[in-house]
Amino acid sequence: MSGEGSWRSADYAERFKTHDHADFAQEFLRRNPDYAREYTQTEQRALAAPANAQEESEGLARRWGLSFPLRSGKIGQG
Repeated sequence: MSGEGSWRSADYAERFKTHDHADFAQEFLRRNPDYAREYTQTEQRALAAPANAQEESEGLARRWGLSFPLRSGKIGQG
């Protein structure tokens, strides 16, 4: 790894012991280039057509199986 240590180390186990499944899922999505690209595209479409912002965000949520697809106040607000 790039200087961060091994995910199998005791330090990593201690660091992540309080994380739940949602925390790991959020981190996976944050690092997923396909999700990041689609999120950005969805945000751009919502800003270009605010009347469709809710539909755009719901579509993103459906495609990625999300219950809470957005960071507070992002898509469709500007």
